[in-house]
Amino acid sequence: MLSACSKNESNDEIKLSSLVKADFSYTQDLFDCTLNENESLIALESFFSKNIEEYKNIAELENLNISIFFPENNTNITTFIISIISNNNPLGLKKFIDAVKSDDITEVASCSFAIFQHKGIKLKEELINNNNPFINAEILRCKYNDTYNFGTFQISINRFINNLRTIDLPYSISYLKDNSKNDSFIWINYFYTEDYEDILLKNWANKEDSAEIQNEFSTNATCIDSKKYKSYKLI
Repeated sequence: MLSACSKNESNDEIKLSSLVKADFSYTQDLFDCTLNENESLIALESFFSKNIEEYKNIAELENLNISIFFPENNTNITTFIISIISNNNPLGLKKFIDAVKSDDITEVASCSFAIFQHKGIKLKEELINNNNPFINAEILRCKYNDTYNFGTFQISINRFINNLRTIDLPYSISYLKDNSKNDSFIWINYFYTEDYEDILLKNWANKEDSAEIQNEFSTNATCIDSKKYKSYKLI
């Protein structure tokens, strides 16, 4: 009887959790790019510099926030990501894409400009005056395990964020519903200090709560990959 009751209760919890939706407030697209052979970051910087006023005008008019993610600890960078945050404005986003195409970005790099408008929510936002043009970022691409969803994940998310509040570490977290895949999401950590890994290892990673929360995360979802970047705000 106890087993049967427990099972029904669990099923009811799963059904109820499916009704819990994230309070999405913006959209974000991540465009993967590869530098052409014999091209370098200098050529990429030159491309954006000579056209920056045009792109600024589009970004201001269409309310776009544009950043470039470069792989961390890579002396021979050949790939990068153009990140564009928009307010459910695919037409404004397309205007920017058309502009960079018209300016022949293809002479410098090839980019996959498939628009997905991933719905985003800032799970934690750090209001900080950061003079460093580069921000440490980590992008995790994950898929929910069977019967799990944002509703079941939310308790673990809140516990994780509340746990890290005890650590003197400025950081932000963005959660994107991955519209390119079913039951998937993109998790982006932003860290505003260079020693963030040391701080996490010293103050959180080896604690009992840390192991429990990581287990809860693994129960809810499986992350396919995790990559670290230096994020540069272009506009």
